[in-house]
Amino acid sequence: MGGPVKIIIWASPRTCSTALLKCMSSLPNAKIFDELYSIAFLLGPDRLDQRPTGEEPQASQAGQGKGYAFPSSICTYEWIKETLQQDYPGGEFVISKEIVYCLNQKYDCLPEGYRHVFLLRHPSKVFPSWKKLTYDVLNMMEYSTELPASADEFVFDQQPPHLLPPGKSFKEAYDLYQYVKEKKLDVDPVIIDADDLIQNPEGIVSAMCAKLGIPYTESLLTWDKGTDIVDTWTVGIAFKNIIQHSEAYKNFRNSTSFRRPELEKQATARPVESRVTPDIERCVSFSMPFYQKMYEQRLQVDNI
Repeated sequence: MGGPVKIIIWASPRTCSTALLKCMSSLPNAKIFDELYSIAFLLGPDRLDQRPTGEEPQASQAGQGKGYAFPSSICTYEWIKETLQQDYPGGEFVISKEIVYCLNQKYDCLPEGYRHVFLLRHPSKVFPSWKKLTYDVLNMMEYSTELPASADEFVFDQQPPHLLPPGKSFKEAYDLYQYVKEKKLDVDPVIIDADDLIQNPEGIVSAMCAKLGIPYTESLLTWDKGTDIVDTWTVGIAFKNIIQHSEAYKNFRNSTSFRRPELEKQATARPVESRVTPDIERCVSFSMPFYQKMYEQRLQVDNI
């Protein structure tokens, strides 16, 4: 009998990726990881910005050994590869959700034996929310003492590369997608557009499961309100604190499914090309060619 089905979900920020991970957490005997590469990129010993990051809350071990909130100090890229490549006796599924640019092109630190899923969203819907999230998290973590008084004054495309990567996440996603195919790490990676997922969660999730060898049940489409499920994940202490307390994750904490009126309204809305700030307009313009190339290869089902 073979080992567990192993999957990495590569996402850009603000693409409903944490909700998708909450969905996948309902799978039986699943080992769940959340944003290990993000911790390495932003807070770990290999982080891009080597300034002091401040003191973390104390680590906590979740009940019954199901989850682990780990300190940033242990999270190197090599540690991530070793962690994801471990055997997990009794596990049927190993699923890690990652922010794609936080791999930082360290392709040699990719674990072997994984299927790859890429989660996208139209750039005009990503960048306004990503800008606000970045500003709010920096305030929450006291990561910078040089923030402007309001998010409106926060010029997103002038931020350092640990906050906004050179490829704006969309180029990094396209480059990794090409690498995964060319090196045959996964000859058939799955691309999902977040708006498709929101409009037709049953169709997209069931089609994704079929391609990945995951048993689909309708129970994947709903979950309990709150953050108790996060206690079963392996996740950095700092990020767990953000998920539990940040305003940016309020919708995630309150959600019980992909079907939320505000998300469905956003998903069906046409991309906004006017009434955006110049920094957002520049980010969208840069990212569109990479998004479009991947969008054309996305998973499609009827009745979206």
